[in-house]
Amino acid sequence: MILIYEREAPESARAAPPTVLEAHLRLPRQIAETGARIVAGNAIGPASHAVSIRDNVPVGGSLAGHEATLAGYFLVEASDLDHAVWIGRMIPVIDGWVEVRPVLTS
Repeated sequence: MILIYEREAPESARAAPPTVLEAHLRLPRQIAETGARIVAGNAIGPASHAVSIRDNVPVGGSLAGHEATLAGYFLVEASDLDHAVWIGRMIPVIDGWVEVRPVLTS
């Protein structure tokens, strides 16, 4: 799974800079050229729109409290973790970073 973090998530996917949007539109083809594929992916709204639940109590906003917020994700099928990291390096960000994690299966 490739997680996209931004210092501030855009209000909507269309609110991202045009160059970032165009780069994201090219990703499926670029990733397919490496022999991998995107299984799923979405942009995620800003943390201010989140509802966190702790001890079964809903609280407005994110409790993560980091310098950045989760802004989106891609679930990719790659040959191994190194291949997924290579793909992660293709992901455009505005002012943040990408994190690659293996998905645990049973």
